[in-house]
Amino acid sequence: MIRVARLARGLSAEDAAALAQVKLGAARWRQIERGYKTRDEPVHAPPRTLAHMARVVGVTPEQLEDVGRGDAAEILREILRATGSSTPEAGPALSPDEELFRRVVTAAAKELRVRPDASDEIMRRVRRDLEEAQPPLEPPRRALAEPEPEAPDPATGRTDLSDLVRVHRAETGLSLAEVAARALDPTSGEHVIEADWLGRLERAELGPAEHPEYPQLDALADVLGLDPGAVQEAAGVQFMDVHTVWSDDGQVRAVVTGELDSEDLAKVHNLMRLYGRAPKR
Repeated sequence: MIRVARLARGLSAEDAAALAQVKLGAARWRQIERGYKTRDEPVHAPPRTLAHMARVVGVTPEQLEDVGRGDAAEILREILRATGSSTPEAGPALSPDEELFRRVVTAAAKELRVRPDASDEIMRRVRRDLEEAQPPLEPPRRALAEPEPEAPDPATGRTDLSDLVRVHRAETGLSLAEVAARALDPTSGEHVIEADWLGRLERAELGPAEHPEYPQLDALADVLGLDPGAVQEAAGVQFMDVHTVWSDDGQVRAVVTGELDSEDLAKVHNLMRLYGRAPKR
């Protein structure tokens, strides 16, 4: 608890040891935080030393006892409130818990000397771990309304594929990470979908360079048990404003750009009747 509280305050072990009112170096501080010098040699700090360490990181002896009762998160929130919020930045505001998470991660990265250029990959894996730790979703009842995507595709104003994938993934009870892990190219066996990309697809947030291609569409159809043709049609509508029109007998298909009004739709059906297969005699 002392180590997490220290990180929440943004203190290094050297800084914290210097603030303690007892003779305590950074190496000794870290040993007490870990609880051992080596794996076979535990460390037992005197109560007076622990009290000074707790004072430095803003934790009282009573709060240290509360940790055993599951109150650690609330103690850290109190530290955050006491130290104040960070300097306002551009972008959406963080909740108190999110700001606390940010401080702990930043302080830990500094202490462990994590390079800034490695942080993106680390946080991607953290996100994957968090997604995998979520309990499987129960298939929703069809009577319940499905959550709406955040925004339609800016080019077409449509969310056909996003809606199709989001609804069927919820029905299967699979997480984003589970779908991504199962989405393989049948030829090469390589993963063709990432959980982050899939989440943005469901929210209709993909940029033009990220639109799905056939391997991704086929993998989604396979994992979610969807008809590949239906998946491709939904993608065509959402990302290219390409619509499929079927003849009345379902034997002829026409592909058109943009939605047709009733008059143009009747013309397309007439053409399909003219050029459709002749009935067998």
